Amino acid sequence: MDKALQKIFRKASAFTPHTVTLSAEQISRLEEKADITFAGAHLETVTFYTAQENGQTVGYAFEDTVLGKWGPIHYLAGLNTDGQVKEVVILAYDEIRGRPVAKPRFLRQYKGKGLPAPVKLQRDIDGISGATISSRSLTDGIRKILYIFDDIKGE
Repeated sequence: MDKALQKIFRKASAFTPHTVTLSAEQISRLEEKADITFAGAHLETVTFYTAQENGQTVGYAFEDTVLGKWGPIHYLAGLNTDGQVKEVVILAYDEIRGRPVAKPRFLRQYKGKGLPAPVKLQRDIDGISGATISSRSLTDGIRKILYIFDDIKGE
């Protein structure tokens, strides 16, 4: 995890972990706003890290797992303080045909995305032929994280 955090926030000197359990009300709101369904597809507990450089917060990294066609895709999505995607790093996955979702060429599409961008497959994210489920799951996960950040940033 430390290597992935350092890859996203190269100059950060400290990472503070946080765990938030989403309430039923938050989940309902996220499902509506992000156009996703949590049941069986998304975790209700969110782990994120506050990245700091010289005592100043420089961003946040959200750890998440979504389901690809062949198994879970565990990833880290780094956001800047404005809630835009800085970088996405795949931590672990068991995909067979969906391996290209871990390639920089695919992951670069998320850079700079934030709300109100749709972050939807075939709208502003190009899917991978033969890996549609994995492409969609990861894209839905990133969109969910953007809305979670928006929902909890004031807390």
